[in-house]
Amino acid sequence: MTAHLIIAICGAFTFLIPLIQLSIGFNYIVKDGTDAGTVCRAASDLPLLLAIGGIFSLFFLGSAYGFLKMISSVDKQLSDVAGKAPKILIGMVSFMFGSITLIFFILIQMRVYGSYSNGVEFDNQLATNYCRATVMRGALAMIILTYITVIIFIGIVVFVLVKTQIKWQEKKQTDMEMMTTTTTNH
Repeated sequence: MTAHLIIAICGAFTFLIPLIQLSIGFNYIVKDGTDAGTVCRAASDLPLLLAIGGIFSLFFLGSAYGFLKMISSVDKQLSDVAGKAPKILIGMVSFMFGSITLIFFILIQMRVYGSYSNGVEFDNQLATNYCRATVMRGALAMIILTYITVIIFIGIVVFVLVKTQIKWQEKKQTDMEMMTTTTTNH
């Protein structure tokens, strides 16, 4: 039971980061009705990239955890064709959202690191390289937290797959023992 609680807490954390990213992005896209170019001249599309990247991250995590739940089920038959089609479909959807999420993650990194390398200005709003500190530093924090989230997500996947493999082996052993018992009784 403790393992399920830890997985649930880690899973909730992985959803929290894209939600924060989404809120930072949308907050500064429509902040006070100002133009996004005045919020962050150094990377005017950064709030939009954060918002869209957060949306696709949520879609990816939702479909990936759904796919993980489907493939970790021990009760299903491996040769069941009807059971494989939803797994393939959810797996493809998860891969598609994961690919789009990766693209936005790379774009955000390029904009943030490019702005920092050109010397982003946080105080002088008239400078061409100006960006509100909340947007730029928030995006940098989201990049760092996304790396942490990826490590947690990979840990959850590995843990669930190992646990599923152990359950499959136990089920196989139990089935073998039942077959041996049945054949010796007849």
